Amino acid sequence: MSLGALWERLNNPWRTSPSTIEAILVAVCMRGIAALKEPANLDVSFRHAEISTANGDYESAIGSLERMLFYNPNLPRVMLELGMLYFRLGSYEMSREYFKKAIAASDTPPEVRVRVDAYLAEIEKRLNPNQTTGFAQTGARYQTNANAGPVGDNVRVFGLSATLDRQFVKANDWNWFAQGVVRNTIDFGNQRGDAWESTIGAYLTRHRDFTRLNTALIDVQTGPRFALFPETAHGWSWRPYVGVTGINLGSNNYLSARTTGSAINWTPTPGWNIELGGERSWRNFYNSDDYPTVENQSGFVNTGYVNLYGPLFGGWTWAARGAISDNRADAAWQSYLQRGIDVSLSYAMNIPMFGATRRFTLSPFAGYLDTLYDQADVLVDPTMERHDRERKVGIAFDALITEHAGIGLRLQYSKTQSNIPNYETSNFSIFAGPTWRF
Repeated sequence: MSLGALWERLNNPWRTSPSTIEAILVAVCMRGIAALKEPANLDVSFRHAEISTANGDYESAIGSLERMLFYNPNLPRVMLELGMLYFRLGSYEMSREYFKKAIAASDTPPEVRVRVDAYLAEIEKRLNPNQTTGFAQTGARYQTNANAGPVGDNVRVFGLSATLDRQFVKANDWNWFAQGVVRNTIDFGNQRGDAWESTIGAYLTRHRDFTRLNTALIDVQTGPRFALFPETAHGWSWRPYVGVTGINLGSNNYLSARTTGSAINWTPTPGWNIELGGERSWRNFYNSDDYPTVENQSGFVNTGYVNLYGPLFGGWTWAARGAISDNRADAAWQSYLQRGIDVSLSYAMNIPMFGATRRFTLSPFAGYLDTLYDQADVLVDPTMERHDRERKVGIAFDALITEHAGIGLRLQYSKTQSNIPNYETSNFSIFAGPTWRF
């Protein structure tokens, strides 16, 4: 019987006899003796490390692997295993050093880099009790349908066909934009891993022609993260949070919102993330000269969502978000049920540049949004409840030129099909500009 088969039988006590257990223990001891008698035999040492790891004896496994590096310092696979073992023991600084050595070579496979990057990010979070990160970008954006006008000039008014005035049909425009997000995590310093997390996001645009679409947005979210079952199940946490949002449109107050939410998060290993949550937002819309009837959209929205993230093969990672929202507006024809899903892939390439290795990331994405309104809008068509289906596809490119500065580019095509022609739209947009990370 092979040693692997013996271990499998040991893990099933209903099928394992005392004599089998004794044989397994003898085999383990023989492997350890062989490793000591032949320290330069890398195959024997690595096999002993695997057995020790499977048995939870991480210190013994570390000893075997470090002995291998003594005889051959150029073993990235061994450094990778040592990084994970020290991570399990909570020796994060040692783990970080071995992980960095493991990916130092230029020919490191992309999937290994993705795996190591996830561990390094988690190590930084655990070593720094107060961690702040941020991203910012500015640049130019072009849209073929900046004003979200219908694809044709045939629309419905009071249930009758009408011809839309040319000033309201789809039109292109340029705009300048700036966007950024800052995240802060304060570790409570207890053994559970509890923390306080906050996020601030902002977005600003200035249009060339459609100045009534000039936008200023700020969004703040904050709340604690509590570890769940820290003694029995690793990677589970609960995050209650509150948030506020403000939007200024065309130099006038357009929207203010208050949000409360809660989410359960599971991170089985660094690099994987599953989040299931729900939230309620109270929204107030404000009339203005450009938007004289938006107050009837005020009300509350209940949303349930799931976020997923993880590695794939060949250096690819994937992310997905699904959400269902029930919007209860003051006006029944502005109330709706909305279901959506967004999926993206990401591939990171490491390219030598200016004497250093720089990260280039390519991210195709797609999304679908289905919105079904509760009642008909009598001003548009009193016999028909609006039903929109929006689809989008695109690709984003991000290049780090220096450690912190880079360039970002995004192309997107979206199309909305509706049972009412007033709301059928299509739009192609492209934006690009410098980025900054810290």
